[in-house]
Amino acid sequence: MSIPVECMPLVVGLPGPTLGSDEIDILERVQPAGVILFQRNVESAEQVRELVANLVELEPRPFVAIDLEGGMVNRLRPIWGELPSPAEAASAGRRAIGALGEAAGAACRNLGIHLDLAPVVDLSRPHGLIAAQGRSLASDPERVVILARVFNKGLAAWGVRGCLKHFPGLGEIPVDTHEELPSLDAPSDEIDTHIQIFSELSEEIPLVMVGHVIVPSLGDEAIPASLSPAIIRRATQLPGSPIVLTDDIEMGALAGSGDLPERVEAALAARTHGVLVCKAFDRLLEITAHLNERISTDSSLSTRMLEMAACMGTLRRDLLQNAAAIPAPDDTTVAQLWERARCEADKAVSS
Repeated sequence: MSIPVECMPLVVGLPGPTLGSDEIDILERVQPAGVILFQRNVESAEQVRELVANLVELEPRPFVAIDLEGGMVNRLRPIWGELPSPAEAASAGRRAIGALGEAAGAACRNLGIHLDLAPVVDLSRPHGLIAAQGRSLASDPERVVILARVFNKGLAAWGVRGCLKHFPGLGEIPVDTHEELPSLDAPSDEIDTHIQIFSELSEEIPLVMVGHVIVPSLGDEAIPASLSPAIIRRATQLPGSPIVLTDDIEMGALAGSGDLPERVEAALAARTHGVLVCKAFDRLLEITAHLNERISTDSSLSTRMLEMAACMGTLRRDLLQNAAAIPAPDDTTVAQLWERARCEADKAVSS
């Protein structure tokens, strides 16, 4: 039995900068809702546009996503160079954050990318890794909300959607979830402070990424948030009923949560709308076969899969329509906006 849906609720990474016949065959068989690009997929603007044009030929056509925060998280560095980090732009104020959002949005629209997995709204905390990496906007919740709105306005000006991450808040976490699974044992009022940021923004930015962290106070003492029905429910019940994605299901934090097919199944069983599988392109058919086998014997999982796939199908249509409504800027305009983002952030350093 196969899943009778218009797209699989997966967002998948590609192995390289081009699509060969083997990659196209796998994508056509898996039918993912989306594709996410990394620096391994980026050589030049012309090359990325050609890659996206090949994705457009797939049926159903996937949306295209990328991580483009600025600073260390900049997959488009080979094309337009450096961008200030969110922390650097935030220290310069709203104009710099707005310029960073516009630069990211224009670059995405130029290349045919529909979704930027930003902004990060994790609070800056003294021992937090995300703050140390320059990815946090501020330590004050109200300021984070204001600056995230400004950044998102810059994206939206180019028809690009943003995504809030990482629910329920990784600001306190001192370790890298790419490597290990942390536990967030902060007081409940501190956790509520982080979640309130998502609540303030989720109607305007109705897409939320859930991180890999154990949060005992939210109902699960052993299950990572990205696989936890209780925490996923909390995310889906935010104002605006946002679409909820997992962070990359391959990250080291989930090493104790089974093999990839089991992790994907667990995330979908928890009612996550979509699952990111960022590197294991060669295992996509195996993952899909596992899901098809499981839903043939589990009617509740089958029902959930249909619901999740429908939500991701709606997201896909909305993202494609949003982008189509805005003319794409040329390469020169994007380069100018990236230079403006750098200049605005530099004002904080020179003042």
